[in-house]
Amino acid sequence: MISTLLVGFGFSATTFHLPFLNYLPQFSVDVVISSKPDVVNAVLPHAEVYGSLEEALKIHDVDLVVITTPNHLHGPQAKLALEHSCHVLVEKPFTLDSEEAEALVELAHSQNKQLCVYHNRRFDGDFLTIKQLINDGKLGDIKRLESRFDRFRPVPRDRWRENAGPGSGIFWDLGPHLIDQALQLFGEPQEVSANIQALRENGQSDDTFDVTLHYVDKVVKLGSSAFQASATLRYDLQGTKGSFRKFYLDPQEDQLRAELSFDDEHWAITKDNEHGVLAAVNESGQLVEETVTTLKGEYLTFFNRLAHAIEDGKFSPADASTVVPVIKVIELAIKASAQKKSLAFN
Repeated sequence: MISTLLVGFGFSATTFHLPFLNYLPQFSVDVVISSKPDVVNAVLPHAEVYGSLEEALKIHDVDLVVITTPNHLHGPQAKLALEHSCHVLVEKPFTLDSEEAEALVELAHSQNKQLCVYHNRRFDGDFLTIKQLINDGKLGDIKRLESRFDRFRPVPRDRWRENAGPGSGIFWDLGPHLIDQALQLFGEPQEVSANIQALRENGQSDDTFDVTLHYVDKVVKLGSSAFQASATLRYDLQGTKGSFRKFYLDPQEDQLRAELSFDDEHWAITKDNEHGVLAAVNESGQLVEETVTTLKGEYLTFFNRLAHAIEDGKFSPADASTVVPVIKVIELAIKASAQKKSLAFN
């Protein structure tokens, strides 16, 4: 049993982490950091609740610390947990500074502890699907990828993610997912260009971005808009043998919001009308379209792999060392947007 301390008890903690930690027998959530103990105990009556991570770590010897606090706290809290010889799962973005990210990776290595970043989108069913299409060579040599997380939220909300402050804004929120997926597919780019803007009236932080990753033989365009009211284009993948287009987002987030049971037959299954379409040249040289059934999403696999990594040191679902380049791309994109030019990644 992996004794777990959960830092924060807001939307991220209760929607994206707690359901898995409660469901899987490897984990036991024993300690929670929250300013609302009554709310916590209504859900976790056995858990001890503290107001600060420092206080809890002085008293409790836990195996794993899960960090779900505002973005600017991720780095300092991960450092504190590692210094107390705990494994760490930290929400994305890993940190707001690549030098801090590299230092944390070194600290985790010196402590012989797992430091994992919650890049659960590596386990989206549609992302697993395009990985398989690429690996199977269905599209030939990949030349272009467009990947988007669009929403219809034209009016800003009063919450830390959208207010002014370090790590706020849609780019720090959704950019890490899109960039991480691109780097998982194609590695580090040669150059980065970007346009990051605040377009909503009275918006305090950015709400729209378009980032381009430039490679020698391909281009990757990543973006998000707060004004897309229609079906969301998720992926447009193009290669020398054909292309693949997929609309709509992976279902797991909405299913978690709806508290769908992991044992439900529909869990992580894409609806029939939301699969992507592959248009590719067949053996006869004809261009043929076919619907590609989206692979089942694997958020449960993320937490299973985390448990195995803690137990035997292998198969981390998103080791922090693989996420440092994501933070570097984010930093470079912010500079590129401000300078209005493409900047070299090095």
